[in-house]
Amino acid sequence: MHEIAVLDYRLLPEAKEQIQALASNVIEFPTERCPEDESVARTGNADIALITPWEKIDVAYLDACPKLKYVGLCGTSTANIDLDELDRRGIVFSNIVSGDKESVAEFFFMQLVSLARGYGEYQWKSGEEHELVGRRIGIIGLGAVGQAMAHMAHAYKMNVSYFSPHRKTDWESKGVGYLDKSELLATSEIVTLCSPTNVEVLGPAEFAAMKSGSILVQACSGSPFDKSAFTEWIAQEGNFALFDMSAGEKNYQAYKDLPRVIFTRQVAGDTYETNQRRGQRAVENLKEFLGLNR
Repeated sequence: MHEIAVLDYRLLPEAKEQIQALASNVIEFPTERCPEDESVARTGNADIALITPWEKIDVAYLDACPKLKYVGLCGTSTANIDLDELDRRGIVFSNIVSGDKESVAEFFFMQLVSLARGYGEYQWKSGEEHELVGRRIGIIGLGAVGQAMAHMAHAYKMNVSYFSPHRKTDWESKGVGYLDKSELLATSEIVTLCSPTNVEVLGPAEFAAMKSGSILVQACSGSPFDKSAFTEWIAQEGNFALFDMSAGEKNYQAYKDLPRVIFTRQVAGDTYETNQRRGQRAVENLKEFLGLNR
């Protein structure tokens, strides 16, 4: 039997029951996101830790938790994981191929429709209800979430383009046009950031290139842009920005009171169905490490 620490607050009862059955200790399952300074204490002497994408697994954490043999990420992004250090120490790692991409796209399109029609606090074009049909949307980063956003945009019959360091010709054949970043920013009415966690893709020059009266959607985790440049951009009348809590508590506190910012305290990907799929995959990964899936 193994001592298991769970830092993921999103697990449903069925997954919790299965994980507890594999543990030698009584697991204290959290009900909210683990504060940054508590991850070591919550891990304790466990040899297995199940974490969210927001925990930082680095040398300092691993030095403080020397008994760890397995780290299971209940998510996809490894931006906060020092994979080389895990490998050097012989600690097994697993993550989950994105299972929340559709729910993220659904969430942000719900927000876009509400903004375009003026159903919430703000209205994109003052005094006028607008459709998304025919609008130009540019997606930066065409990974799992970016592809889900492109698929949803096509359902709304929008004009869809993307920028990525790597061309996705299969999506280009589906009608998603490739543009370099500067052209995408200059022509898009809605710019959606789907880049890897904490990879900065917009700086002062990029914000200056964006269309006046456009909407910025952060559909990725962390901080993907220069904060000072964003603050100057959002201060311009007619510009709007949409966030969810994947951007993090610090960004929430920094941006939530700025004009024309819609920053909900929900995590876009945290639906019942997503948490159910994520939990089951985390259990399957754990059982595979324990040799129980053979």
